[in-house]
Amino acid sequence: MIIINVIIILGLFLLIGYMSGTYKDDWLFVKACGVSLVLMVTALLSLAIAGGLVYILFAFLLHEKGSIFNILVISILAGGFLQFFFVRYMMRLNAYNETLIEILEYFIQWTTILFTLYQFIVTSKGTMAFISTLKINTHSLNIALLNIVILPVLLISWIGIAMTKVYIKDHYKDE
Repeated sequence: MIIINVIIILGLFLLIGYMSGTYKDDWLFVKACGVSLVLMVTALLSLAIAGGLVYILFAFLLHEKGSIFNILVISILAGGFLQFFFVRYMMRLNAYNETLIEILEYFIQWTTILFTLYQFIVTSKGTMAFISTLKINTHSLNIALLNIVILPVLLISWIGIAMTKVYIKDHYKDE
């Protein structure tokens, strides 16, 4: 069943891409899907590296416990900084295609909003009780995993994409 769901989701993304514009590049949304998957992996890697470095900095070098909020913000910003180099490299491979980077940014925004909405829905007992009466599967993702890994990875990708957009405008505005 999961394969059917993935095919439907990918098909809808492709349909959105085809309907919104294929004038210059018929495969733009396919490229965007592929690049976004690569960026999620590199964002996870960036989060692991940044989180490890921040932990070492606070725990061993500064001998400071630090608040979870500060550690999370510092890790996400440092991860976004690392992600910028991955995103910039991916965009260089695609000739700094501004439309592609805009689509990637939309994917990140939509996914972040989707997971936030999902989190709101599954943490509401009344909503879940209503959904179960509709004969819809109420098994849900682990909300801790969502908060600790998925949303930070999306934010790191978003930071990297935003930095790359600014970089492109600053370095390639005359072309």
